[in-house]
This record gives sequence, C-alpha cells and structure tokens, in this order.
Amino acid sequence: MGCLCSKGAKDNNINEKHLNKRKNKAAVQLVAPSSTQEDILEGGNDGDKQSFVPKQLGDGDQLDAAGWPSWLASVAGDAVKGWQPRRADSFEKLEKIGEGTYSSVYKARDLVTGKIVAMKKVRFINMDPESVGFMAREINILRKLDHPNVMKLEGIVTSRSRSLYLVFEYMEHDLAGLAATPGIDFTEAQIKCYMQQLFRGLEHCHSRGVLHRDIKGANLLIDNNGVLKIADFGLATFFQADPKQPLTSRVVTLWYRAPELLLGATEYGVAIDLWSSGCILAELFAGKPIMPGRTEVEQMHKIFKLCGSPSEEYWQKTELPHASSFKPQKPYKRRIAATFKNFPQSALSLVDKLLAMEPENRGSVASALRAQFFTTEPLPCDPASLPKYPPSKELDIKRRDDEARRKKAEAVKGRGPESVRRRSRDFKEVPTSEGSDTNVDSTRNRGSFRTQMSQAANTSHKKGDKASNEDPASGYAPRKTKIQYSGPMVPPGGNIEDILKEHERQIQQVIRKARLDK
Repeated sequence: MGCLCSKGAKDNNINEKHLNKRKNKAAVQLVAPSSTQEDILEGGNDGDKQSFVPKQLGDGDQLDAAGWPSWLASVAGDAVKGWQPRRADSFEKLEKIGEGTYSSVYKARDLVTGKIVAMKKVRFINMDPESVGFMAREINILRKLDHPNVMKLEGIVTSRSRSLYLVFEYMEHDLAGLAATPGIDFTEAQIKCYMQQLFRGLEHCHSRGVLHRDIKGANLLIDNNGVLKIADFGLATFFQADPKQPLTSRVVTLWYRAPELLLGATEYGVAIDLWSSGCILAELFAGKPIMPGRTEVEQMHKIFKLCGSPSEEYWQKTELPHASSFKPQKPYKRRIAATFKNFPQSALSLVDKLLAMEPENRGSVASALRAQFFTTEPLPCDPASLPKYPPSKELDIKRRDDEARRKKAEAVKGRGPESVRRRSRDFKEVPTSEGSDTNVDSTRNRGSFRTQMSQAANTSHKKGDKASNEDPASGYAPRKTKIQYSGPMVPPGGNIEDILKEHERQIQQVIRKARLDK
C-alpha cells in the first residue's frame, strides 16, 4: 500500500464546512453486538492485478478499471489512487462491536491471511460531494500516517449500498475501557508507558501536518502486547496546508475540548491536542474525568475554576466570537497545584503545562516527551511487560450499565401505582423524587457529545460533581471513582427512559393526590 501526500487546502475547503453540518458526529460510537447481515460487497482482491469491466450497479453507478464505483472515484479518486478494493467474500464477519451515527464497526477475520481485523462501515446519508469528500479526507490522512502508535488503514471495501468499509487491525482494548474496569489500577510506570506512546503517536501526526482533534480515552486503542495506537481520525484535518482557511471550532469531545475552541477559535494548532492529552494524563492519576461538563457553558466554567480565568485585559482585546458569552462575573485563580497536590511532582508539572490557558504556553509534543515526567523514577515500563487483560472497551462499560438499567426498569415496571400509594401512606413525610430524577437524567444525558454538546455522566458522575468542583482529583485512582464514559455513546433506547419517566409521573400524581386529600 502506497503513501499519498496531503491535498491540503482542497480537502479543508470541502470538509470543514461539512464538519460543521455534521455537528461533531464523526466518531464511532459503541453499542452491543448485532447479528445484522452485512451488505453484498463487490471489488477486487488487494493484490489482484486483473482489470474490472465497468458494469451497471443499482443506481446506474459504474466501476472504473481499478474497481472503484464512480460515485467514489469522481470525488475521492486521489484518496484511493494506487489501491484496489478488497472483496467482501475475503472476510468473515464475526460480530458487530460498535455503531454510531455515520459508522458501524465489525470484528472480522481476513480469510486470506487469517488475521483478525476491524471493519469500519461508513454510511453516507446523501451522496453529495461534501459527504464523500469528508470521508476522502479521513482516508487521505490515514494513508499519510505510518507509525507504531497510530492505527494503520489496511484496506478498503466498497458496497452496493454506497457504503465503504475501512479495514484496520483489531485492538482488544481502549484506554477508557481499561481504566474503568473494576480491579484495574494503573501504576505510575504504566501511566508513563501509555502517555509516552500517546505522545509519540501525536508527534508523528503533527510532523505530518495532521491535527487529530478528538484525543480521548475511547480513541486510544491498546492491544494485548501493551501497544497503544491513536484511532478514529474522523475529525482530523491537515493544519499546515492553508493557514488562511478557517477551521471549525466544533471539534473534540466536550470534556477534552481546549478553552480556545469553546470560545469559538477558527485558527488553532497542535495546542488543542496537547490540552486533550493533559486531560487524559490527569484523568489517569485521578481515576476520573477532571472536568466532566454537561454543556459548553458548564465546561468553560469548570476550566476557569481549575485553570483560572484570563485577565481583564485579555477579555478586552480578544476577538473570539463567544468571549462575551463565557466571561465570568468574577476572576478565578489557577488551582491545578492545589487540586492535584497528591500527584507525583513530575506529573503535576506536566499537567500544569499542558493545561495552560494560553495555547502557546503548552509547548509541543516533543517538549512533553522531554519532560522530567518521563526521565524520573519510576521510568515508563516496557509495553510488553504490561498485564494481560480480558478484552475491554468503552462499549463494555455501556453494556454493564445498560444491563443494570434494564433490570431496574423491569423492577419498576413490576411495581404499579398501588404499591406507590401504599408506600406513600407508610411515611409521614412526602417522598421526594430526587432518586428518580437522578435516574432519568443519567439516561437522558448519555447522548453523543457531538450531537448534544452535553455529557451527563452516569449517577456516579452526578454524585461526584459537587466534590469535583472543589477538588476534582486529590490522589491516585480511587476505586469508587473509576473513569466512566469518556466518549460519545449511542443515545439509550426509548423504552427504559419512557418507563422511568412514567414511573416518575405516577409518583408525582400520587403526591399531589395525597396533598389534596389532606
């Protein structure tokens, strides 16, 4: 597979506009496996040199000599140049392991090599050039990158239904899933190992002119050999091609979004990836997300409370579009050192630098790799020495939580209004609905960061919000404050939420009736 250089400004012109339309929905979101049958796919073997005779497809599409459909070749010809599509029958689909607004992920076996792979199916809502061009940019970026700590695109499969399958190596874990697994507590040496691999992968991306724009635990995949790889370049862009071309600020999952993006900046660089990395580093030591905002306003407020607010002079001079909306009524002092006082000093120093409010003060990935954090004892461990864990992804967290919600909903459904009325007579005080509100909110707020710009963590997050406002993390990974959802998840099904809402309505109805009876 050859390497393709950046198309630069052309890609940005096509796709930054489209990215705003998509409202940050590009990342794959994970749900439980499904037995849905895959589409019938056609194409040529990766190494097959035969020519394809153009033939009619469902909507009048033609295949070119290399086997690519015209709807793809006409817009993304440069992105797939030099490659041939793989045949669908050269893969055995094993299970569906993820699904999002625009893509699904399958675990599959390559029947040619016997290798287990991941196949990301990208669906196009419509076939306008911007939609296809957006996908072309991701392919372009993936083909430009080649590093042990970056996921490598291994092949492309086309579909009659105008979908694409991107073929990647299969990774057993993601960092968010591992960190949230009960019984797993990372040592300092292990955290250094993971962070060193993250920075090495980012250094390669930045050296190739690529901003990832969605660094978070769910996008950091880990295999059974302890190797970490940066994944999901759906929001990535080339940042050196045309400095005059404005970029979108609607990128990066909310908890890891740099303040300049929240303020509406359209000119930015590697500093946004560094901010996200700083959040990851602090999160691994704290054992929970350090700034879990549910809205952009709340996220900015959490940033100010932890990192301090800019000076009055800054607010007077800045031209960022959302500055007036986010300016706090009173200035906040920086509290990183006090908040993370139990962190190792070398870790605290690096977190403090990466979470600088001014982008230019965050340094570079190269400077982060030179930090004392990586040169002081304990040194980063060898990835091969990391423990072997059962497969664990952010999806597994959601599965456990969904199962708990399902059982709770079944229990609620089994109790009718009569049981609620009996309970209300047993107590002199009017029962509150605090518990039910918490449950409803926790399901409602698990929607996609990019579509809702909100992230309610689950109940444990809500309970921890008050404490985290004062001290988001005061020590090493507490067992009861494990990292929960760090990435966009598929909104929950309506059945459970409707049941909880109905239960709450019944409770309130009984309360009102009891008051009237008095």
